[in-house]
Amino acid sequence: MLDPENYFGNNQKVLDKILREFAEATGLPTILVDTRGDELTYGYGFTPFCQLMRNNEKTRQLCQNCDMFGGRRAVQAKQSQPYICHAGLIDFSYPIKLGEQVVGYILCGQAKVSDDAEFEPILNEKTDWHKDPILSEAYANLPTVKPSKIKSGAELLKIIINNYLSNIVNGTFDVDAPGPVPAQIKAKMGPDPADNQQQAAKINFSITKPHHPVQPQKPEIKKALDYINKHLNEVISLDEVAEHVFLSSYYLSKLFKKEMQINFVDYVNNKKIERAKILLQDSTWSVDSIAHSLGFSQTSYFSKTFKKSVGASPSQYRKQIQTH
Repeated sequence: MLDPENYFGNNQKVLDKILREFAEATGLPTILVDTRGDELTYGYGFTPFCQLMRNNEKTRQLCQNCDMFGGRRAVQAKQSQPYICHAGLIDFSYPIKLGEQVVGYILCGQAKVSDDAEFEPILNEKTDWHKDPILSEAYANLPTVKPSKIKSGAELLKIIINNYLSNIVNGTFDVDAPGPVPAQIKAKMGPDPADNQQQAAKINFSITKPHHPVQPQKPEIKKALDYINKHLNEVISLDEVAEHVFLSSYYLSKLFKKEMQINFVDYVNNKKIERAKILLQDSTWSVDSIAHSLGFSQTSYFSKTFKKSVGASPSQYRKQIQTH
């Protein structure tokens, strides 16, 4: 049986695709977390409010606790049970299993509902986030949905998990290029703007052969990666990470490059840019606010780093994804 780390690594693209398309189809944000509530994928469709909550060290821990306890409740009940998170939003989750071992949870929701009387809080602990004017404004801008939408989303997610994720575990989930259009149908469609093979060649079907990310062997590097992932909203220096893993900056730099096949600074910037690409999907976030939420003190440097990595400025990238 695959261990959890290899399972998620080998199927990263497939899992990302499922979560991204579910969020787009339902309008409900979604994310995959491990059994401790730590993020394993990006948060697709995350609202500015929840992004801000997760970027705050104090409220982030409460978010992760809600994810963890919500997942455990679903395991115990053997079904998804929507609940009220610490911030007053409705979430629901489904466990991901390898055999009988629970290795993570898919979390969805982050919805402000018109009537939450039928839902119960998952945590008793509360925060005074409503005293923060920025958070209060972000919360006020959240759309309100009916409880029935949450229930429908939970049911749809169950169907997806039961049908597709079980196939991933068995290695049978596949996405192939489209076959040729039958001649009798093609004749009715008129001339194609481009040859079918040329069109197929433009589509990335690499999901059938998932990329195997570099898997570090040294525990110090694993700990460093975990630290980086949890502090993407801050300025991350080599010195502070080295101190966190009890290595000298020089040795960590050498070891990091050897284990990850990329230098420390480029790795951190790449991780920040990948998260920025997600945030840019939400037009309510300005480029300035995204830059600052990722620890860039200057928007110009963020834009330069983004363009170097993506080949387009943040504004250009946003226009591209909005036209597709």
